[in-house]
Amino acid sequence: MKNHVTIRLFRAFEQVNYYTFWVEDRPQSETDDFFTRFEHNQALSHDLNLLVTWLVEIGQRRGAKVRYFRFENNAQALPPPARIMAELGDDYCRLRLYGVRLSDQVVILANGGPKTSRTVQDSPELLAHFRFANKMATQILEMMLSGELTLKGKQINQIEAIELLD
Repeated sequence: MKNHVTIRLFRAFEQVNYYTFWVEDRPQSETDDFFTRFEHNQALSHDLNLLVTWLVEIGQRRGAKVRYFRFENNAQALPPPARIMAELGDDYCRLRLYGVRLSDQVVILANGGPKTSRTVQDSPELLAHFRFANKMATQILEMMLSGELTLKGKQINQIEAIELLD
């Protein structure tokens, strides 16, 4: 059975629109699932607050500049690298939220989790989200190259269901 994924607006800010992936037959979007899993986790509450602070900071004030994202193959991750995070007074966060940065104004957020080792491949809970984000990033970038998906400012045009390819 093939799954279809839709892209929906998650949060709109002054500088950036954050979108999210919603896999058919799931009760919530990938990003909502991320926040639901960690919103009551006391051990990661500081990390989640840092991540939210950066989402707002990028969305409201800075824009989705390349330097604010960690490169993860074709996908990207938040929070920003440590040298950038230090600008707000904290340079380490255990959580990673994957996504696809399409422009300085458009980011599609996926899912993520705690990075429990030096590499994502050795972080079991994170690996599946890393793979999903990269699979979607590859498909989205191909759709943009073909003109099947376009951007206009903070908007994604031609949002239709995307078949999740293996």
